[in-house]
Amino acid sequence: MHPYHLRWYRYRRLLAAVMTLPALDTSTPVPHEFSGQWPCCFNGCAEAGRYVHASRPCMEPQSAMVLELADAALQAVEPISQRTVAWQAFARCAVPQLGLGSLARLVALLQQYGPAEDAELAVLLWQGKITQQVAALKAVQRLRRLVTFLQSQGITDAARWLQWRDSADAQAVVHGASHQAPDTVHALLWHLDSGRCDVPWVLMFARRVLGQAPAHGHVMLAIQEMAEAMNLSAKALARRIAWHERLVQALGDVPDLRLAWWRRIKRTLQVQLTNATSVKLQVQGVKEPLPLSLAVHLRQGQPMLTIQLPRAFGAAPAWPNLTMAQLRQEGWGTGLGLRLLLQGEGVLPAQLQLDIAKRWKAVQLQQPVFERISATKWEISCCWCDGLWKPSNLDQAEVLTWAIDTALQVMEYVQLLKGMLSCESVA
Repeated sequence: MHPYHLRWYRYRRLLAAVMTLPALDTSTPVPHEFSGQWPCCFNGCAEAGRYVHASRPCMEPQSAMVLELADAALQAVEPISQRTVAWQAFARCAVPQLGLGSLARLVALLQQYGPAEDAELAVLLWQGKITQQVAALKAVQRLRRLVTFLQSQGITDAARWLQWRDSADAQAVVHGASHQAPDTVHALLWHLDSGRCDVPWVLMFARRVLGQAPAHGHVMLAIQEMAEAMNLSAKALARRIAWHERLVQALGDVPDLRLAWWRRIKRTLQVQLTNATSVKLQVQGVKEPLPLSLAVHLRQGQPMLTIQLPRAFGAAPAWPNLTMAQLRQEGWGTGLGLRLLLQGEGVLPAQLQLDIAKRWKAVQLQQPVFERISATKWEISCCWCDGLWKPSNLDQAEVLTWAIDTALQVMEYVQLLKGMLSCESVA
């Protein structure tokens, strides 16, 4: 094995994660002037609760472009740790607060605050994370000049930005922009050189996927080999990884907290349902042929917790019995969409279905949906949204408390249904 190779299992895990990243689509510019306003990440749902994001964030490519420009504007900030904190503050706080979901929104903000108000704008953009005011002002000024230059090139959205950045004459255009300030030219050249601007994000991607920080040389050699296998240049693959990693980092996602959430739900329901014959946590919708950790799988697909329950002892075949309870995540839409499926055997009379619906409504549970699978098999399901989770604002104790609350909510449905089924059997 080459001394700079990753170990085979780390390489496989990294490759599996790379293969999930979609190609950068430069074919279709977004037509709406103010598209990309983070419609589902930062809306009223944020006040309702907490939510875990998937690896495919609901931010559009327009948002990724804004994050990339801020990354370039902040390159002069030292030390690197302060630059990172400032970028995270911009991505996680300033972007949602100011609605900077596209280049058009960023242009509008820079027009609202003139150059004389750059000090005020620096506070809004960097959230006070840059301790030296001169450096904070310089970053704002560089961002202004970058946006002005892009406008002069007719770049109005992410698709045109990607096309221009990949064009053969992009660097020549920048070198010929003698009227631009030197630091603007340097920022653009830095960004066009993906060997410099994308590598930190590639390393961050590897550290997040592998759960540790492998050596720089090991990661970059692995990326080079993957690029060759995918018929891409190493720069193109690094650019793709960096583009998507900025989106993930902007969300402050913490996969381990999500895994802790689902495991605590599983543990709580196991304690409550002592007669369960099987309790299984799995993820649906993951198509990668190579192995990933469960924490990473939770980013890719839809988690599902299935609990098998035994039939009541001595129950006649026609008596309705609850045999399975399943909690699953329906999607990554405007919130953490949860779906509870209760499956049973025996006859579920029409009148009992009406009684269940009335009872659930009386105690303010979600409206049930009934489905008859066969004469002696049936399902009852209901859905609810558990709000928006910003993991960067939560600690593990809060995550576990929320998981227990959700598990007890599931138990409320289960116990209420079991009680009504028992009454029907006795009757």
